[in-house]
Amino acid sequence: MGSPAREALAIRRGEYGVASAILTEAANWLTHSGQQLWPPEEVSDDALRRRSAPDSVLTGYWRSIPVVTTLLEWRDDMFWPGIDDAGFIHRLAVRRAAAGQGHAQAMLEWAANEAASRGKECLRLDCVATRTRLCAFYERCGFERVGSWTRAPHYEQALYRRPVASRG
Repeated sequence: MGSPAREALAIRRGEYGVASAILTEAANWLTHSGQQLWPPEEVSDDALRRRSAPDSVLTGYWRSIPVVTTLLEWRDDMFWPGIDDAGFIHRLAVRRAAAGQGHAQAMLEWAANEAASRGKECLRLDCVATRTRLCAFYERCGFERVGSWTRAPHYEQALYRRPVASRG
């Protein structure tokens, strides 16, 4: 697909069906790789509509092709109760055909700029702590592990924070 570094992603909001398709593809790939993360019913169009406002559902297009999606929310009472200094990243996923081309990093950059434009200090996210490759990816993207949270009885979540540039 070429290098996305030369072309910016075009971000669209509220495309539940497109976001669900990308998330479902990622969920199926993870399951077939022995790394189940999201059950299909958690990433369906309906589930996304129940969970997130249209402005929080982001889809990144590269050369008119939807390649990446995430949820950028302004509250996360489960993992970050009472914290309002951040944009919270959830369910970042890239189409398999576009993996490894910088689209996830570009989406995180876009989200950081959006958070900064809203006066937020950082991006925050959580991920399964035993997914070492995913944790390393977030660390390469400037996130620092700032804690953990045990999602009993299943697994430990790593909590990450990344400062955003201030817009002053």
